[in-house]
Amino acid sequence: MNSFKNKRLINASLIFFSLGILMFFPLKAQTLNEAIKYTENEQFESATRVLKNLLKAQPSNGDLYYYMGDNYFKNDDLDSASYYFTKGNEVAPQNALCFVGLGQLLQYEGKEKPAQELFDKSLAMTGSKNVTILLKISEALIKAPKKNLDWAGKLIESAVKLEPKNPEVYILQGDLYLEKADGNNAISSYKRAQDLDKKSVKAILRVGQLYGRAKNYNLALDKYQDAAKIDSTFAPAYREQGELYYMAKQYDKAKSRYKRYIELSGNNFSARQRYASFLFLNKDYKESLALFNELQAIDTSKNFVNRLMAYSYYEVGDYQKGLQSINLFFNRAPAEKTKILPSDYEYRGKINSKLGKDSLAIIDIEEAYKLDSTKTDLLSELGLIYMRLKDYNNAVKSFERKQTATQKLNANDYFTMGRAYYFNKDFVNADTCFGSVIRLQNALPIGYLWRAKACVQLDPDSKMGLAKPYYEKYIELTTDTKKFQKEVTEAYEYLGYYYMLNKDNAMAKETWTKLKEIDPSNIKAQEALKNLK
Repeated sequence: MNSFKNKRLINASLIFFSLGILMFFPLKAQTLNEAIKYTENEQFESATRVLKNLLKAQPSNGDLYYYMGDNYFKNDDLDSASYYFTKGNEVAPQNALCFVGLGQLLQYEGKEKPAQELFDKSLAMTGSKNVTILLKISEALIKAPKKNLDWAGKLIESAVKLEPKNPEVYILQGDLYLEKADGNNAISSYKRAQDLDKKSVKAILRVGQLYGRAKNYNLALDKYQDAAKIDSTFAPAYREQGELYYMAKQYDKAKSRYKRYIELSGNNFSARQRYASFLFLNKDYKESLALFNELQAIDTSKNFVNRLMAYSYYEVGDYQKGLQSINLFFNRAPAEKTKILPSDYEYRGKINSKLGKDSLAIIDIEEAYKLDSTKTDLLSELGLIYMRLKDYNNAVKSFERKQTATQKLNANDYFTMGRAYYFNKDFVNADTCFGSVIRLQNALPIGYLWRAKACVQLDPDSKMGLAKPYYEKYIELTTDTKKFQKEVTEAYEYLGYYYMLNKDNAMAKETWTKLKEIDPSNIKAQEALKNLK
């Protein structure tokens, strides 16, 4: 269960764009209605307080255990959800809802057969005539990673026949169509729900999310704003607005909407945790770390927080703390059955690399690439690490692997690969790589400098002048001769020698004079100018 929980929390689309179906079913006890409303509004801790008080007064009420478990489930606390579903089944074995809850957990774990057995049992207990049971099972079948849309469709059809004027039925029907990529029928169902309940903020929110999926962000924003006008306390409407403003790069508005979401959700722990994750995804690493550290002082039970903190520490350059966080994450992962992501190995590898632990870094980056071979930039990272280790053969192999995988290298790749060839004394391939650097970035002096170096090795007596055009271009492109005095000196010394070798005394004198202007103490320039008098 923990592995699925962490997967849901690290994946941006699941954190921010996919709302669970938080249903409101009219029940007799008003306080239970309030608790369900809190859950819908993502005020999970408030819902917990109300439900705990109710359970003290009604300890054998199976519905209360179910809704407590459902509240934890929607807050991604699957262990607590399991506890309350199980406890409800023990104290009220004839309560069909608790069987649905247990089945729901199994369905989310991909254990379809035992989940179906529990769902069938709850349907048999109610004669398939209880709309709440039909919808809750359908919700699990639609929203779980392993879906059963056909069965969910049949259950929703039964619910429509039983309660054709229940807006919740059509909201879930719209969700079903959305999973089937049938946007037209999805919006029809949501609008049917709106027709039945003009103030259904959930229906309006779903329409907004549908527009968001279709990348019609203006219409999506309109719907979220409409939902907030109808119910100014409906927190998810503000969170969705924040996401849209974030995608539009209107970061101030995104933060303000998300802060409003935090306020409306009671500034509770879960909401602040989501906000910290939002800040991380927004690349606001310092602020996300500050909030994560506050939350860790309250509750250290969420291992995914260690993951995000490690990533953030790397991004702000605090590698030692990053290593502590990522090691804690890995240490806790087996016991909590946390799925290790390729990015976990990638970040641990990069952190170790920054701390000079290159051998460990190589192991992790290789593992990250093994788990996700689309991340070919990891091979560039490997090449750089091998360069630092002066393992030029493996540096070259790393870039060759990337070239095989992508059929394309960038200028930085060719530059590092060229240097690996150069230090490995393979000057022909080095020359080819630096030629590619020039082709891709012809305004950068560095490519010309290193191609000149390679050509010097291919023409050791300088008779062919292979390096001449590249040193000349390097000088032409280098404006800050003081900063790059060593490199410019190298270029002028080669050219001065070349002209002297070819008895072009005028050009030789001009070249050595320019070098002396840049470096008056240069002995080679002084001696050459004496000899040229």
